[in-house]
Amino acid sequence: MMKKIIILVTSALFVLTACSSGGAKIGTLMDETGDLGAYGPPIQNGVDLAVSLINDAGGVNGGDVTVVHADSGTSPNVATEAAGKLIEIDKVGGIVGSLSSGVTMAVAEAKSIPAGMVMISPASTSPAISVLDDNDTVFRTTVSDAAQGVVLARMAKRLGYEHCSTIYVNNPYGEGLNNIFTSTFEEEGGHCEAEIPHEQEQPSYKSEIDKAITDHEPDVIIAMSYPKSAAVYLRELIESGYTGDFMFVDGTKNQEMFDELGADKFEGMMGTAPGAPDSDAKSTFTSLYEGKYGELPTNPFIGEGFDGAILLALAMAKSGTDTVDGDSLRFVANAPGEKVGPGDMAKALELINDGKDIDYVGVAGDQEIDANGDVSNTIEVWTIENGKVTSTGRFESP
Repeated sequence: MMKKIIILVTSALFVLTACSSGGAKIGTLMDETGDLGAYGPPIQNGVDLAVSLINDAGGVNGGDVTVVHADSGTSPNVATEAAGKLIEIDKVGGIVGSLSSGVTMAVAEAKSIPAGMVMISPASTSPAISVLDDNDTVFRTTVSDAAQGVVLARMAKRLGYEHCSTIYVNNPYGEGLNNIFTSTFEEEGGHCEAEIPHEQEQPSYKSEIDKAITDHEPDVIIAMSYPKSAAVYLRELIESGYTGDFMFVDGTKNQEMFDELGADKFEGMMGTAPGAPDSDAKSTFTSLYEGKYGELPTNPFIGEGFDGAILLALAMAKSGTDTVDGDSLRFVANAPGEKVGPGDMAKALELINDGKDIDYVGVAGDQEIDANGDVSNTIEVWTIENGKVTSTGRFESP
């Protein structure tokens, strides 16, 4: 009997020790399903890669970092429930996510801001996030559409388009990007014939198409949506006999969508998305990603997701806790400090442990975080070439 008691006590002590060692957790809130479902899994891979590099370099605060993935479903309701579990049950110390700006804002207001939880989005580009009353808890590793909308409009004018219609998803992302684009396009001398919002994942967009193709057919239609919805109305536009051009954005930079529609129909057409020029950081990331997962997809925001996870883990090391705040995040992201990149995690952690300042230079750019939680990186110009989403090698800022 005495022997059994000793065994039970020893087992209990083992469980307590296992639960208390390490303990740093990063949550993700990515779209595994819904309108942006094609984007989430590769970004999750980027986060997993980041955490594996941190752990290979010794982990954070004496233990490995773990990742808890959650599906945002491209839905504010789904994402808010998932975020509640990440914060209240899984006890993560920071969240990488979400993708849709409307989802990120809904989650922030309902869950992460009240909890004081840092959330860093790799893809939420709405200008409205810059002015969110977030108590310094909402950040992003991608550039605001205040930049993309300007670059897109100026490119449209350079391509010779004079009359456009926009079809945009009816949420903060679509509204913000549409407003910046249309105001800039008209300042540059163009004219927007129609600005048409749409709801997500409808079986048909015939009424929106009828409004977009006005009495004076536009030279170009700007598709400011997510892949599942855009695939429906792009097919309907082509079947309707529309003969003008299309332009695309980050939300429609999806090879699977073009393959489904027949990429030859869009050959030579152009788009924009947040993206950084080639760099040592980008090359290192590409090599590491392809070594672990195979070919790096052309979808946007994978590097931004990686950067977000790296910054959260390094900020945990800086704070000496399993949580993150704005000060520790900026300490590891911003100059001054010794520059470190994706391949330098052992060095970065050593410098932090020695009390020295670092400046993380990421896959998506320098990642200098301003007072609003924003970064100022570049916009990539891309095209469809030989049926494939292809970078033109041009990276622009307003």
